[in-house]
Amino acid sequence: MNQALKYCYLVFAVLLASTIAACTDNSPLATQWQDYQSRLARVLQRQAEPHRDIAFPHMPKPRELPLEFSDSGIDLLDFLRMRRCALRDTIAQRNSILGRHGDAAARLIFDLRFISQAATCQKILEDDGLIALAAQLKTATQTKQRELPARIFAASLTGPEFRQFWQMPVDLNVYPLKGKDPSLAALARWRQWQTEWLSEPQVTAAWSSIEWQQFSDTLLNTLGEIRLGAGGSMLAAQQLNVNGLIGASSIIAQRVNGRPLCLKPQPIPAAEHFRGALSSVFISQLQAQASRINQHQFAVMAVIGSIEHDVLAAMTKNNLAIPSAFIEWQTQRDSLLFVTTEAQRHHVTLASALLSQCGLSPGN
Repeated sequence: MNQALKYCYLVFAVLLASTIAACTDNSPLATQWQDYQSRLARVLQRQAEPHRDIAFPHMPKPRELPLEFSDSGIDLLDFLRMRRCALRDTIAQRNSILGRHGDAAARLIFDLRFISQAATCQKILEDDGLIALAAQLKTATQTKQRELPARIFAASLTGPEFRQFWQMPVDLNVYPLKGKDPSLAALARWRQWQTEWLSEPQVTAAWSSIEWQQFSDTLLNTLGEIRLGAGGSMLAAQQLNVNGLIGASSIIAQRVNGRPLCLKPQPIPAAEHFRGALSSVFISQLQAQASRINQHQFAVMAVIGSIEHDVLAAMTKNNLAIPSAFIEWQTQRDSLLFVTTEAQRHHVTLASALLSQCGLSPGN
């Protein structure tokens, strides 16, 4: 009875896995790869060699990306003595129930506001004869300035919006995008802000509370627009492309490096069929899709790469620890994109070699 039950579970698991695969493998891009590999196998009479699929680079879990921040060291009595400082209202909001439970973006906004208002408050405290408190505020401000790159890192690169941006999609039925990725303008805006924050975090010193609220709303809306981006779809498409290229190339390689398709540099019917599959599926469909995906990849990585480089460089300069799990994920992501480009070139080289073996070229 137990053996029969185990068998039923096994059958169910296999059927479930097959169902999941079917559900996730029915995008136009996946269908084109299946069609291309089937044609190659039929024409060249070879099967794709087994290989380990390149995995999707999932972002590390939040608990794997720990960051440590210092306390300002300003207690309630210090707070009360700041009665003439705009910074007092900022600290009050940070210590409110909503402020204490704010996310990384809210904490970034608080620290930017703290830094921008600190110099004016320090002058007021010195004028009021509160020299020790002014010195304490100066030290707290210097600490926040040093840790600002980590605050930016937490609010952006490892925050929920960027995490959603890189999340693996359910499918690729609407990718490549027909229009422009809605997140690109928001990412460019974030990059501009980040440049300003890392160079002159005090440029907003004269802002009123209303102006700070407007900026906070704009910042959060920008992160919301980044959340809608298709970075994860781009990675999933390139993952599908590289695995498809590896399989297709292994079929062609068996005729290039093993028993040749043509014994003489003269076309035979199988060679003509191969060129037909190459032209009608690989060039007309897969290459066309790849061009759009690569354009999207270039646009995304140009701005994302700049954001990552600048904030990580600032963290390194300020001796702030960068979570190793993030660097490992970044390396895995960039490796996927690099390997996809190399697999594309390798496949074209193999296809050209096989056509040449039969006295053909893609254009003749």
